Amino acid sequence: MEDAVITGAGTVLGPGCWIRHGTELTGAVLSAGVFLGFRCRIAGVHFGAAAMAASLARVGAPGGATVEIGPGAWIGAAAEIVPGVRIGAGAVVAAGAHVAADVPDDTVVVGRPARVLRRRQVVEDGLPDMTATVRAVRRRPDRNKAPLPDGWLAGPGVVLDADLAGGPDVLLGPGVITMGRATGPSPHGGLRVGRGTRIGAGAVVEGSAGIDLGAGVDLGAGALVVSSGHDLGRRSLPWRAGPVVIGDHAVIGAGAVLIGPLCVGAGARVAPGAVVVADVPPGHTTYGVLERNAPCG
Repeated sequence: MEDAVITGAGTVLGPGCWIRHGTELTGAVLSAGVFLGFRCRIAGVHFGAAAMAASLARVGAPGGATVEIGPGAWIGAAAEIVPGVRIGAGAVVAAGAHVAADVPDDTVVVGRPARVLRRRQVVEDGLPDMTATVRAVRRRPDRNKAPLPDGWLAGPGVVLDADLAGGPDVLLGPGVITMGRATGPSPHGGLRVGRGTRIGAGAVVEGSAGIDLGAGVDLGAGALVVSSGHDLGRRSLPWRAGPVVIGDHAVIGAGAVLIGPLCVGAGARVAPGAVVVADVPPGHTTYGVLERNAPCG
């Protein structure tokens, strides 16, 4: 477990679990090898072996019926699963999805409310295994305490686990989480930021494959930007690069979720709470999930 993880009554952790900064668990039973990303809220949930939930996932509720997550299932970033739901083995819940009904084994669901997108056809290469990644993270001498570049300011409670570059006049609000290193799975890992950019309180910026923010970008409070994904064609869900580029003076609303690979063009606007999974052209405004859009060029 990392710092600021809260484990409430009835929580049981199996061997080899990795729980990232700020996650809270109550009445959660985790089998071996479960991964939970940053600031998840988990209550009344049974996780099968090697199941994973990305950052800001909300699963179950205190006092609610138990949620069952099957072995090797993936719960995407900022997804929400209501009490009493069963997520089958190997199922995939896309980022931002709202799930109020059972999901069969090896089924991919997307949307609010969630709908079936397709069945997974997988190469059987074993369940996901985060062991090597955990070892690499633990070896970092400056884990969660990377240096802040000159000309940057950071509020209290920030987590700096990223290679940071750029500026000056960059502001990280209270509780911002950054991650991503060039020594990680991609040599492009890290966060590169233009002059005068603001990252709002509680935002989570996961730059394992690289995130580039232009000058004067406004990334809203509680927003989530993720520069990676997983190969759904393999049972092991191996990491896959998904770099993110956000152009000069773009505005990303509070609570928005951006999952790479994607580019947000200069001057574009992403509405608060939107889930963005494809390019946003320059000057364009989007209010929801993007499946087809002109490239931002």
